[in-house]
Amino acid sequence: MKRFLKIIASGIGFSSLGVLGVLFSLLVLPLLHLLPGGREKLHRRTRWFVFQYFRALAGFLEWAGIFDLRTEALPPRKELDGVLILATHPGYLDVVILLSLIDQLTCVVKAGIWNNPLFGWVVKAAGYIPALDPTMVIEEGAKALARGETILLFPEGTRTLPGEPYAFHRGAAHLALHSRAPILPILVACEPPLLAKGHRWYDMPRDPCDYSFRAIAPLDLPWPGLIDLPPSQAARRVTAWLEDRFNQEIHAAGHHAARHEAVHRQDP
Repeated sequence: MKRFLKIIASGIGFSSLGVLGVLFSLLVLPLLHLLPGGREKLHRRTRWFVFQYFRALAGFLEWAGIFDLRTEALPPRKELDGVLILATHPGYLDVVILLSLIDQLTCVVKAGIWNNPLFGWVVKAAGYIPALDPTMVIEEGAKALARGETILLFPEGTRTLPGEPYAFHRGAAHLALHSRAPILPILVACEPPLLAKGHRWYDMPRDPCDYSFRAIAPLDLPWPGLIDLPPSQAARRVTAWLEDRFNQEIHAAGHHAARHEAVHRQDP
């Protein structure tokens, strides 16, 4: 019975993405375009609506017993301006929860979402960065970071199987090298796995999942030895360095903090 109710709640959540995406595009976006302030204000207003919606969605899914949310050491929002967030990606809901925790978050979105008739208008109005061309992502991402925006990037590129070592694409390294922005790693873990790679929206565990988002100490790239390297070689070296740092952290003693040691539903 518990699993059946969670399947219903999951269906409601996924359905709301499409329904509210259409309503927002048809009813709210035209009004936002009429307000003064230009594109920058439009982006901020749209991202505020996105934040409020995903905050409500995450709260509903937690209330329905699908997961128990824990956050650890997430900095206050005002400390995230101009920061590149690199987060691990074990499940479909990772981006939902991160968008619910951090207001004014700029995402790099796949071409399928950018061109989607339901969500395309929203992500464009929010000023998100389309992953249509690697060079454009690096250039636009660096400009956004220089403006003080906070960018979320999943360096693995897609959802990964639980328990496997982290293997990153080089896009995150190229953006870090090009922008020289501060890097905040966030380790995402979910036990048991929820909507992981290969799971369907109705694959719901009987008991609530322990869903944790743990920020670790900001990273400073090992700049000595990188400056004089060709971009491709520097990105290869930084990618290996990032993988090593993340894998060391995930296996470090005490990574999975006891439930009572974490902050429950902390709002940065």
